[in-house]
Formats: sequence, C-alpha cells, structure tokens
Amino acid sequence: MSEDLHELGEILVSTAAAVVRRVPTDGLEVSLAAARVMARISDNGPCRISDLAIQERSSQPTITNHVKRLEAAGLVERSTDPTDARAWLIDLTERGRQRLVEIRAQLGTNIEPMLEMLSARDRKALRAGLEVMRRMVAAR
Repeated sequence: MSEDLHELGEILVSTAAAVVRRVPTDGLEVSLAAARVMARISDNGPCRISDLAIQERSSQPTITNHVKRLEAAGLVERSTDPTDARAWLIDLTERGRQRLVEIRAQLGTNIEPMLEMLSARDRKALRAGLEVMRRMVAAR
C-alpha cells in the first residue's frame, strides 16, 4: 500500500508541475514565479520575505527580487512586522488581489486548448480528480 501511495504522490507532483510548465503565459504581466508568490501571500496572509523563501523553496535574494518588482508594480506592499520592528511583512495590495484573480483567469483561458483535446469523459474524470485534490489541500 505505501508503495502505491508513493507512486501516486510522484505521479501527482510531476504531472501537476508538467501542466504548469506547459501553460502558455501569454497576457501575464508577471512571471509564473511571481504569481506563485502572490498566491502564497493570498493563501497565507502577510508574511516575511524569509518565510516566503522557505515556503517557495527559493533563495531569499530571489524572493526579494520578486517582491521588489511586485512592489514597483503596486501589487504588494510592505508594512512593519508588529512582532519585530526590524522586519517587514509583505501583503497584497487591493490591486494585487484583483490582478491575481485576473492572472488565474488568464491561465485558465490559456490552458483551454489543452483541455479541448480531452473527451467529455476525460474532462469529467479530471474535474472529479481536481475536486479530490482541492479537498486534500484544504485538509492540510
């Protein structure tokens, strides 16, 4: 049983990553990596750059660069961490929240040609699988 779970996990992660790599990024004003940072902030609330780096499995300088670009675009803002005045918390601006909604919509549009190639039966199965994934992620 544990081998089946291991294999299922491998297939899930590698397939999800492959889909994301193949989604056209036409129409996006930010990189997919920056969009992931925005989504992480949206999901978890304001956080420090160091925490974002850990969560995104990225270096702190890389996350700092993403944050600087997002800040220059008016999509995120910094505020003083109330628990440590030396640190900053990064949060989405209202414009950033709206832009994240638009990015997700654009990515959905961009992947439509891939989904159109699926049969109705496969699309139904995919939707059911995605609902399972949503419940799995929500349970964590």
